[in-house]
Amino acid sequence: MTKGETDDDHERGKMPKSAKSEHKNSNKNIIRRKSSSSKKGDKPKRALSNHATKTFPTKEHKANGANTKDKNRPNIKIKKKKKYVLFETKKIVHDPKVIGCVPSLPLFYQQIIIPVRDRHQYNEITKSVGWDCNEILAKPTVLVIGASEAGKTSLINYLLREKKGYESHYDVVKDYKSSFTHIAYDDNPSLLRGADAVAAKSWAFNEITKYNKQKNDCQIQLFQYKHELLQDITFIDSPPISESMLGDMDKDTTGYYPILSNLIRKVDLIFFVATSSIVNTPMNKIISLLNPYNYKTVFCLSKSDQCRSLAALSEERKNFTNYIIASISSGEPKIICTYFKGILASDDMKEYVHNDMETLLSKIRKFPTQYKFARFKSLQIHMLEILYIAFVHHELRRKEKTVGPKGLSPDNIVEINKCFDDIPNHDDFVKNFSKLPEEVFSMVDKIKPKSVLIADIDCLRSFLLNDFPYIQAVAENEPEILVKFLLPLSDPNKEPEQPKKEKRRVIKEVKLVIPQEQPDDEEDDEDDEDKDTKNSVKPNDQDKNHKVIKLNTSAFDKFFKDNNL
Repeated sequence: MTKGETDDDHERGKMPKSAKSEHKNSNKNIIRRKSSSSKKGDKPKRALSNHATKTFPTKEHKANGANTKDKNRPNIKIKKKKKYVLFETKKIVHDPKVIGCVPSLPLFYQQIIIPVRDRHQYNEITKSVGWDCNEILAKPTVLVIGASEAGKTSLINYLLREKKGYESHYDVVKDYKSSFTHIAYDDNPSLLRGADAVAAKSWAFNEITKYNKQKNDCQIQLFQYKHELLQDITFIDSPPISESMLGDMDKDTTGYYPILSNLIRKVDLIFFVATSSIVNTPMNKIISLLNPYNYKTVFCLSKSDQCRSLAALSEERKNFTNYIIASISSGEPKIICTYFKGILASDDMKEYVHNDMETLLSKIRKFPTQYKFARFKSLQIHMLEILYIAFVHHELRRKEKTVGPKGLSPDNIVEINKCFDDIPNHDDFVKNFSKLPEEVFSMVDKIKPKSVLIADIDCLRSFLLNDFPYIQAVAENEPEILVKFLLPLSDPNKEPEQPKKEKRRVIKEVKLVIPQEQPDDEEDDEDDEDKDTKNSVKPNDQDKNHKVIKLNTSAFDKFFKDNNL
């Protein structure tokens, strides 16, 4: 077989039929290797450099399980070849214990994930921009979304302790309320939008600008100014959601919906802020977007100060919770009561709401440490989406060559789902992304399905089964980092007390006591003296045997000056 023939077969995702069974048996450690993290009580094993060269044998080894079928790979039709076929999977040694867990991810992403992502056109199918190194390494980011007048901007100003609002640092920001505003740190206030935002290549969310509308309409923009909290955390303030936007918003190719959809995938914490009136709106269309990302979402029932009693507040919270649960199927939603101005009616209401406010503040206080676990989870979902699309493409490509329906039958989808049985958290993924096969099939006229490349698929599966759980386990042992900024109190009407600075102790004078030598004859006399006589020596007599030198600030100044120090 020539090299060209080998490359053609790999491009089509094929390998010699005579080699199929041996390949499955010899590669169980890569294809079907169970992640140790999927077993309760076990720690993930380190497997950062287990990817190596694999050899497919000739037909004399055909007897070794030729009829066995790998449950964790799609039904790949293989053309018979007689000679050895060699390929090398990617070999990476990038230890997170040395460089940190988050900094270790970009190289893995570039070498293992991007080849599969781009081959199967993930971005076009999901109408997203995937991830890049800037986003993986970005500071922890909080997205705040909600309806008009719900208190989104008030929440951000409360956390920043901005009485006049963050917009007061740059008035032009107020002119673009219809845009997503990413609030980040810089010594000088500035606003980048439009062409300026597109040109900011180092900005973490630069790629999302492709979904910006023109001129003064909905965009994602970057606002920077100097604030201590922004050195640790960044915020994204979103435009208000109106009922008129909720009609066919999922059909929009630019503007609010595609920008929001991309941000939900990538931010590390989401605050959904709403009042009790939400139960009478079709806002559940936005809430359903949050369903796969419920693990990083907090639903805030705002303006609790408008309730006149704890019983009334409890009733509003119950209705709000039921409304959220109706749109969230992935785990129990986290719901808290908040307020950012006004006075609570009673002491029992204060205790009730302030406990929730303290929960919110605790999340922010620990966010520089906790954000990475949400980011790992988001990246895992992203990788599973890529792998799923690749398997669907492969099955569609296979069915193109057969007589009969070209779509995916329920049995086909069941077989594809089985490919994820040994991957951690696969149940939630399959449940939350049950419509993904339909979305892929709906794009076949624009995006031609391709067969998988076996080497790339094996590498990605091995990373999901071994390396990624190991990185997550290492992250658990990294030191905790807390925000340095003095956060507000749970009562927004009170200001936190600044920590008292320790008074500096200033030494005004230094005394040096230098012992003086005694004559030899005096020392002999002292040897003959009785111990009682020694004990009767007065302090003044002892002082005669020492020389005292006093050094004050002027003496030190003169010393430094004389020695040019």
